[in-house]
Amino acid sequence: IYGGIKGMLRELDPHTNFLPPDIYKEFETETSGEFGGIGIEITVQNGILTVISPIEDTPAFKAGVKAGDKIIEIDGASTKGFSLVEAAQKMKGKKGAKIKLGIFREGFDRPKDFVIERGTVKIKSIKYLDLYEGYAYLRVTSFIENSFSDLDKAIKAHEKQYKNTKGMILDLRRNPGGLLDQAIQISDLFLEQGTIVSTMGRN
Repeated sequence: IYGGIKGMLRELDPHTNFLPPDIYKEFETETSGEFGGIGIEITVQNGILTVISPIEDTPAFKAGVKAGDKIIEIDGASTKGFSLVEAAQKMKGKKGAKIKLGIFREGFDRPKDFVIERGTVKIKSIKYLDLYEGYAYLRVTSFIENSFSDLDKAIKAHEKQYKNTKGMILDLRRNPGGLLDQAIQISDLFLEQGTIVSTMGRN
């Protein structure tokens, strides 16, 4: 039955996935901001597992994995036909355990093997930089459980220091998404009125 459901959902789009109970539990730990793995955001582009971006200061980042890399093998097995959920499952694991990724990159003659030792991946989704004179730079790297509260705290601390905010850069580049409720709450910080998100059924 699970196989049949997976097959049906694969026909929709790369963002629709079926999560059996065990994988769903792992997914919950991932959006809590800390888990065991190598630290990359991935997507499926034209049926190929592709890196959106390595998360800063994680094993993958330190090993030289780059945005746009195509992961064609995980531990010698082809990733062809993998869903995002299956790929994430293969890459997670205990801290200290090694994983071998076969990666193809623009400029490579052939795929190269990257051997990465898994670590504890901690995601800090809000990066704040004081640009002085009342200006702030805020980067949202992903939408996880604490994203809204962390951003709210950073803005309030900035406003307390400068009494008001003259200008703010909100950097969403290479943000792979995440929890919808966090994205809505963050949007709500900057919007005075109107519908932020509405879900339309088939009819």
